[in-house]
Amino acid sequence: MDSDLPDNRHPVHVMFGRFRRKLGGISYGWLIVATMTLVMTMVYGASFSFSVFLKPLSEWFGWARTSTSGAYAVSLWTSGLLAVLMGALTDRYGPRIVLAVGGLLGGLGYLILSGTSTLWHLYAGFAVIAVNTSTVWTPTMATVSRWFSDKRVLALGIVTGGIGLGQMVMPPLVTYLIGANDWRTAYLVLAVMTWVIVIPAAIPAKHSPEGTGLPSAGTGLKDNPFNSGAAAAVQANEWSLTEAVHTPTFWLLVGLNITVAATLFMAGIHIAAYATDASITASSAALVLTVMGGANIMSKLVVGTIATRRGSRFSLLLFLALATIALFIFAVSTELWMFFAVAALFGFGIGGAAPPLAAMVAEYFGLRSVGVIMGVIGIGWAAGCSLGTILGDYLFDTSGSYVVAFLVAGGLSVLALFFVLLLRAPRKSPSVSPISAL
Repeated sequence: MDSDLPDNRHPVHVMFGRFRRKLGGISYGWLIVATMTLVMTMVYGASFSFSVFLKPLSEWFGWARTSTSGAYAVSLWTSGLLAVLMGALTDRYGPRIVLAVGGLLGGLGYLILSGTSTLWHLYAGFAVIAVNTSTVWTPTMATVSRWFSDKRVLALGIVTGGIGLGQMVMPPLVTYLIGANDWRTAYLVLAVMTWVIVIPAAIPAKHSPEGTGLPSAGTGLKDNPFNSGAAAAVQANEWSLTEAVHTPTFWLLVGLNITVAATLFMAGIHIAAYATDASITASSAALVLTVMGGANIMSKLVVGTIATRRGSRFSLLLFLALATIALFIFAVSTELWMFFAVAALFGFGIGGAAPPLAAMVAEYFGLRSVGVIMGVIGIGWAAGCSLGTILGDYLFDTSGSYVVAFLVAGGLSVLALFFVLLLRAPRKSPSVSPISAL
């Protein structure tokens, strides 16, 4: 029995039902999209702000950048491991309690960081934050996937657009707080914001349309324009985790998550430090992240249309190609205008890649165990995040520049393109009996 599946008398559902009638029958799924976008904005915006904290922390305590960013990298890796558990808990109990507890712990983690005095405090704070981060991506993507079929890529695009919005808003805010006060105050503000935004936003989160008396935004697979014929045929057969891990498609998706995440975090986490090393002011470097975030949001308005006409796989290939080009240009960027231009190209490319990459899990493996399957695949994402964060600073510490880091990131992005070309929808053997969902 799903404890997070109240019936249609739940106050949130009653209130939305009245609101919905005034708006001409809008699906409850769009309320979930709105609140989950807000959660993404806060959690990932605060996460990407580490790029702004990196130099102040390392200079304040005299720590090497590799040691400082190591805390963040360990947090990302821990988050990925916990995402498997959070995906399974979401499949069983629904997203509301998972998101709310995560928000509570996230605020506590930033509170710990505000009192950092030794290196282990930094690692402890990010360890707690890792729990918060693990409760966001997998539960959110799995929940939105359940509420949408024919508009799935569009809905996932809007929600993941919260990441770009967070990039636009949070780094400049953190830069201002550090400049006006100090980094401790900035972390304290992030703690309060996490509590005030994430916990209330978790209240409307609902596992799926069943049992609410509320319609989803398209539940019929036959109406889904985002699935190719092969993927649509596969989705008719719901896959368990045990079945999915025995397919090459599953491991290609894991490889894609590793390589895409590594390129994203090698650029997104280090671009501000890279810019300031090129004699660009801290405020202008923060604006580079804002431009990247703005382009990320713009890509969400485009990727849904392209996916409708050409499918998720083609969309992923196209946007990853743009991000790859940007990474190689980053390596030779020296002027502010170049950073702005290339950040826009990279943000547009990497932002447009995220929705089809997430949607393909549901398209290929169905919805029965989508949370736990996304969670296991998400380990690859966490590994890539850690790789991009640590490797970027390691290459800086050994070479004295981020140029080599961006060239390596470009190479990893080329590898990701190769994985996309190999992707094919898996097919069940008719002789294999279904395995119960995990």
